[in-house]
Amino acid sequence: MNLLQVVLVTCLLSACFGEDGGGRVWKTVPRRPYLKSDLESTPLEIQTDSRLGDTVYIQVYPVVGEYSIQISNILDSSPIVLLIAPGFPGTLIQNYFNLTGPIHEWKISKDNKYSKFKISCDGIEKIYDFPSSDQDTWKRQVDEIKFMPFDTATSRYKDSNWTWQDLAQVRLPNRLSLYPIEFKTNDASSARQYTHITLYTADFKAETKVDIQWDNDDYQFWIDQCNRCDGGQSYAQTRFTNVPGDIEQTWKLELSPSQLDIHCNGVKVYSYVYNNPQYSNSACIGCTAQMNMQFEYFEFNEANDKAAVEYLTPPQCTGLPESWAGVKMEPELPLPYNTRVSVSCADGYNKTSGDSEVVCLGEENFGFNSQPVCRKDCSDDKKDDDKDDDKDHDKDDDKDKDDDKDKDDDDDDKQDHGKDGGGSKMLYLGIGLGAGFVVGSLIGLVLYLVKAKCSRSAGRSNAGASYVVKNNKANVYS
Repeated sequence: MNLLQVVLVTCLLSACFGEDGGGRVWKTVPRRPYLKSDLESTPLEIQTDSRLGDTVYIQVYPVVGEYSIQISNILDSSPIVLLIAPGFPGTLIQNYFNLTGPIHEWKISKDNKYSKFKISCDGIEKIYDFPSSDQDTWKRQVDEIKFMPFDTATSRYKDSNWTWQDLAQVRLPNRLSLYPIEFKTNDASSARQYTHITLYTADFKAETKVDIQWDNDDYQFWIDQCNRCDGGQSYAQTRFTNVPGDIEQTWKLELSPSQLDIHCNGVKVYSYVYNNPQYSNSACIGCTAQMNMQFEYFEFNEANDKAAVEYLTPPQCTGLPESWAGVKMEPELPLPYNTRVSVSCADGYNKTSGDSEVVCLGEENFGFNSQPVCRKDCSDDKKDDDKDDDKDHDKDDDKDKDDDKDKDDDDDDKQDHGKDGGGSKMLYLGIGLGAGFVVGSLIGLVLYLVKAKCSRSAGRSNAGASYVVKNNKANVYS
């Protein structure tokens, strides 16, 4: 293989297609959209999924000013509260909507003529008067709407073409304790740049923010609730001094149980120790608890984050842990990160405990409440042994049948041979009988003559004696 071939193969396996060889792919950073809507002729239509979260949080931007619409506790059998701020008290709206199941469709609009908001869920509508304060704000024509980071329940929305679009994709799955967050920035201008990242737990109910900003070569860093732990430094005092001066930069945020390490183009530019025993103030305790949470998602957040252009996805699941012998997955490996997988047991195994569904967390890592366990079925071994015995028995039977067949064949051959040579046998038998008769007669004559001779001799030498046979011995009595 020549050098060009090596380069082409390497390209095919990695950078030419945006992968690092382990199923990790560079993708464009997704942003929360600004929707063009006036809430009158174009109402806002959304779909919520309570498995993602329980709050809708929408920022409304009229031509002048802004306000928010919040619907919280979107869960079965929970009090649902509507809040329009500023000036609108929390209002219980559960009695008007029958929430069963996690998925619901909502429509939000307003009527300036009658100074009312309209909220409907699954086709059931409720009308609310504008807040009494600042009526002019509510009546202003709305220009844009944005889903805020606090919005955890909205999964889809209808765009200007009335087509459903996925919103949840802005929250990117990545277990930070397993894989670092890696992203690229392109600082082609001298204007102030920001990278603002929000970290989420699995239920989106707890979060923290990591912010990097720079103006020319002046890099600053901030973590929500944590900066004052690091020697009492404020946001403006936490600076990086050894950031490489490249226009295109690849950043890596690596979280451990004690600190957050920040790398830029392979250079460690900062280590933020948040679990240091010397930090005993209350702010630092909150920081430690916050950073020790299990972060499962992150998001490039807010409109002022213009610097991040691409991020690296976590790796695929490519295998099972050694302790998962006999476990079978559907769909089969390899699988993209965060894929939900059904678990069963392979042939010859029985499921004894654990979840029937797990989540791919890359490489050989899976998320579960209870580890699936499959045990080898001993009855199958016995069945296999019985099958082997049956096979051996069948083989013996076949051998016996073959032997019987061979014997039958031999008997048949003998019978055939007997049929073919029957005349000769009869001739030989006759000759044998005749010869036997002659020989027998001659032997009988010889024995008679010998006996007669012996009798005469005995009479002459042992007159008056008799023979008695006892214990097979001849004894002579006189």
